[in-house]
Amino acid sequence: MRNAVINEIYKLMKNDERIYFLTGDLGFHVLEKIEKDFSKRFINVGIAEQNMIGIAAGLALSGKKVYVYSIIPFVTMRCFEQIRDDLCYHDLDVTIIGVGSGLSYGILSGTHFALEDIAILRSLPNMTIFSPADEIEASQGIRAFNNYAHPIYMRIGKSIEPQIYKDSYEFRIGKSVVLKKGKDIVIFTTGSISHEVLKSAHLLKIQNNIDVMVINIHTIKPLEIKRIKEFIKDKKIIVSVEEHGLIGGLGSIILEIFSDNYINRNILRIGTKDHFIKEIGTQAYLRKILHLDANGIYDQIINYLHNEK
Repeated sequence: MRNAVINEIYKLMKNDERIYFLTGDLGFHVLEKIEKDFSKRFINVGIAEQNMIGIAAGLALSGKKVYVYSIIPFVTMRCFEQIRDDLCYHDLDVTIIGVGSGLSYGILSGTHFALEDIAILRSLPNMTIFSPADEIEASQGIRAFNNYAHPIYMRIGKSIEPQIYKDSYEFRIGKSVVLKKGKDIVIFTTGSISHEVLKSAHLLKIQNNIDVMVINIHTIKPLEIKRIKEFIKDKKIIVSVEEHGLIGGLGSIILEIFSDNYINRNILRIGTKDHFIKEIGTQAYLRKILHLDANGIYDQIINYLHNEK
């Protein structure tokens, strides 16, 4: 997904000299083309992410459109104060590209896991959060947000994630996408784990004859509340699946919508629990042991249905 994002930004930089790209000493085999062709608008600030946000703010205040790029914990948690005070307070045209969503950096252990970033950044006024499901959606989002002059946090994987969409579609900021129609259950999901959700929906159909609707929430903030209400109509079970902590993530957002709109419905929230993950391994391995792969999602939904009866 990250290569698709960088390629799209490269195309924009060719036609818009306002665009600057900043990185915190990252990008081996990813950013060289931007650095070579736009050397005056490419700044490697080194391992100084807080300074990087300050530089981005200064450039934006002088009329530039700025992208900053780093591993998620380093460009969100380490820089939270600067994001809050420099970018969001002034409502600046800066896009934070956080690479390594969820458990993408599984072999580098918990310091590189990104399981709190949505909860942290959605609390900030003026912040938009974009979490694409695959490279097609990521590329379309970059184009759609090109004229969106506000702080954006873009949460992407680090590898070549499975493709969800066959072709481009009419991407709209804040408008969720129906990945699969269904009449029994609705699953809300976001990011690259959407591929596992679709596989679990297939398992539910062939093994239990349960017809599942799958909704991709690519723009987590702002979220289109009216469509959420429409999707849950007449559904027996409502589920959220995310490669993020259960506290403050997508499931929490949906529960807040229910509470604020007097919707008396239960929701099964699937994500990482409230403890640190000590295991190390590939993203696929960690998803499996944390029950976030297709089989694990399937099992959790089946267990919930049995408990409901």
